[in-house]
Amino acid sequence: MNVEDALKIGELSKGEVITGRKGLLRKIVSIEVMEVPEVGNWASEGILMLTSFYSVKDDFKKQYDILKTLIEKRAAGMVVKLGRFLDYLPEEMIALAEKNSFPIISIPKNVSYINVVTPLYENLYEEKRRVKQNSSNPFHDFIVEDYAKVEDEVERLSEILEAQVYIEDCVGQLLYCSKTFSSDGWRKSNLLFSVPSNPNYKKLIKDWKSDIQPSLLRREKFSDQRNRLIVPLLSKKDIFAFIHLPFKSQSKFQEVKPHHVEHLSRKLSETILSEQLDLQKERIKEKAKLELLLDKHNSANVNREFVLLYFYRKSKDIPSLQPSPLFDINCLVRKNIKEWMQTLLCEECILFEKHNQIFSLIQSSENEHQNIVSYLKNVCKLSLQNSSIIDVAVSVSAPFRNLKDYDEKIKSVVKIMEIGQKVRPDEKVYTYDKLGIYEILINLSTNSTAMLYADEVLSPLTSDDGELLETLIAFLKENGNVSRTAETLFIHRRTMTFRLQKIKELLNMQLDDPENLFTLRFCLKLKELI
Repeated sequence: MNVEDALKIGELSKGEVITGRKGLLRKIVSIEVMEVPEVGNWASEGILMLTSFYSVKDDFKKQYDILKTLIEKRAAGMVVKLGRFLDYLPEEMIALAEKNSFPIISIPKNVSYINVVTPLYENLYEEKRRVKQNSSNPFHDFIVEDYAKVEDEVERLSEILEAQVYIEDCVGQLLYCSKTFSSDGWRKSNLLFSVPSNPNYKKLIKDWKSDIQPSLLRREKFSDQRNRLIVPLLSKKDIFAFIHLPFKSQSKFQEVKPHHVEHLSRKLSETILSEQLDLQKERIKEKAKLELLLDKHNSANVNREFVLLYFYRKSKDIPSLQPSPLFDINCLVRKNIKEWMQTLLCEECILFEKHNQIFSLIQSSENEHQNIVSYLKNVCKLSLQNSSIIDVAVSVSAPFRNLKDYDEKIKSVVKIMEIGQKVRPDEKVYTYDKLGIYEILINLSTNSTAMLYADEVLSPLTSDDGELLETLIAFLKENGNVSRTAETLFIHRRTMTFRLQKIKELLNMQLDDPENLFTLRFCLKLKELI
């Protein structure tokens, strides 16, 4: 409590600062009533002295010396009851106090000291109690600090605990995770929306939801043998997520009480919900920007080019996502994508959604296309290595100038992704010009005449359960080697020979003819792109 705070408490609120206003932030450690002149023996740093100067009412020098001593002892200030024994303070004392930023407060003569001192001591006691309580709370520093983002809060908690910290929704889907992550007894993956690896996670989360709310924490220990607190995050008293707080120290772990995490839970909950609202507003804003651009674009503006990006999450570690009433899944994906795209050098970059998929329309000058592709490759290779969206792949359209082709470009960039995933699954960036023969096949896959031809060639093999078509595909992949194909399909060589004979008869083609093999490969590739 400082002097300024004290002026709002009890009868002291009737006081008036007559000098030393710059010292109102002086800390008050104790309060004493002084009616004796020898203050040097008991005055101490931080003391707030109350006096009427009764014992020295006729001795200006002693009044001055008392003030000087209090200033030297670094007291908090002086409260003077004027009008009873002393009508005013001499100008010399006021000047001395002002020079040293030492606050002197005048209170009316009818104010009782007890009505000033008692509430001040009650506040001092409460303040000391809070300090003591805060000193035992490992999360005190986190609670009193301000953070701009949820990620900053998670990182700070990770620093405090010297361990990885993560937040999951009520079905176990990962929402946030500290930068340092390694497999533990609860989860193996830090991918956004991945679920815990613990085989009992569904039952445990259900148990937490049913009995954790009254106590605000749950103590757990999994196969990694590390103590951890499971703390719920709440919205209108309903749990919407859990934060995992692991502890290295057993003693500190046991010392944590429910009231220690109450403010932590509230702070995190408010930041997360506020961020969700901001992300929704940003989505609406980006959508409006795109619609305005599409409406106003002039196809004669040949000096501008556009590039369309499609972002696809290809991880097999993420099951079918379960929607949450408080979390928009795509908003968090968009947020992560936007963060690592912010340094992309382009004049306009709009992140938007269509058919529940995430795209970006980039407006740039001519000749910047290769720079964008090169940048994306570097970002995907480096920036995403340890991120929660490391499974994201990007497909990049060819540059185009006419936004009337916007819908076709959407289909094209999705098709580029589909093809890239099939022919180069280990890559992260797929571009129209780097797919070789598939560049031509992309166009042919939308050509009705080409697709009708492929259907007619292969239709004799689709009348059964697909066994012969599967055999042909395997045969072509093994470059016509009968033995290796039989091994791949786990069938006897005689069975393989029988199937090949049947395929020849149905197709009316010899399978050792290079032109026939080319035709079959061509038709199969076209069908593969559908």
